[in-house]
Amino acid sequence: MSMNRVQRNPLQGTAVARAIRPTPTLVITGAVVLLTAISQLVVTDGFFSRGSLSTLTPLIGILVLVAVGQAFVISTGGIDLSLPGTMTWVGAIVLEQPKGADGGLFGAVVLCAGVCVLIGLVNGILVEGLGLNSLVVTLAVGQLVLGCTQLYRGAVPQVQRVPDNLAAWATAGIGGVSGILLASVALAVLATFFLHRVVAGRRLVAVSTAKRAAVLTGIRASLYRMAAYVVAALVYGVGGLLAAGQTGTPDLTLGEPYLLTSVVAVVLGGAALTGGRVSPIATLMGAVFVTVLDFDLRVLGLSAGARLIVQGAVLALGLSLINVVRHRAEIGRALRRLAA
Repeated sequence: MSMNRVQRNPLQGTAVARAIRPTPTLVITGAVVLLTAISQLVVTDGFFSRGSLSTLTPLIGILVLVAVGQAFVISTGGIDLSLPGTMTWVGAIVLEQPKGADGGLFGAVVLCAGVCVLIGLVNGILVEGLGLNSLVVTLAVGQLVLGCTQLYRGAVPQVQRVPDNLAAWATAGIGGVSGILLASVALAVLATFFLHRVVAGRRLVAVSTAKRAAVLTGIRASLYRMAAYVVAALVYGVGGLLAAGQTGTPDLTLGEPYLLTSVVAVVLGGAALTGGRVSPIATLMGAVFVTVLDFDLRVLGLSAGARLIVQGAVLALGLSLINVVRHRAEIGRALRRLAA
């Protein structure tokens, strides 16, 4: 009996160790907590003031939205470089179509949704249907979309501001915290629920993590991966709509700041660019980290070149740490399978 009790204790310790083993989500969450503490204690003692929150939280919210969309594509092993073009075209539509009148906003939103679905379908068909490289396809589609946007908008826009209702929605908040951030958090939670609890979401995860097994079980893998591009484009559209409302006067550079930052946020959340599982909550934390880091560097007065150097060094270190944690977790799972 005593020998059995001695043998059980190591197993219990191992179980506890597995329970507290760091994951990419825990690592990026810890990094965000540390960075916000540094922001408040070192960079500026007014980091959590109403003024700072009203400036920072809309930027975080929009990046979270588009990063979650990008995560759906990255989970399939692809990458979507048409994001800036999609956001910019949506901004042009809500500027031009309603002519600044609130009454035309609904029609403009419907048109935006149709354009986003079309862009997503083109990307999905070319990448998944024809087997073309996602990097090349989405870059080309993005350039085509930007060209169409310039033709649609014209050299000088007839209307200079989006409808007042859109601006009011995009700038609304509670206690200095932007409603955009609150909506983006809700989206991340819903996306997590979808991927883990809804049949369609679980099948999307299956065709991303075990493509061959999914095909053998009869799941139409290509259709699910094509759908990921459509969902991503619609989410970019929402981000473009809110970014246009936030700025009030969207221009042809509306989506540019979100191209690489959306990818970095997803990877900081522990996703692999080769495809597989993604965590919308970890992606949210990655977006918070990227935005707060840039905010701090601007407050410190660093030049654009210095900010790029610091951001590159910090992000390289963060990505390396995430990669180490991910590989250790994979090795641990493999050893447990061998021991079973």
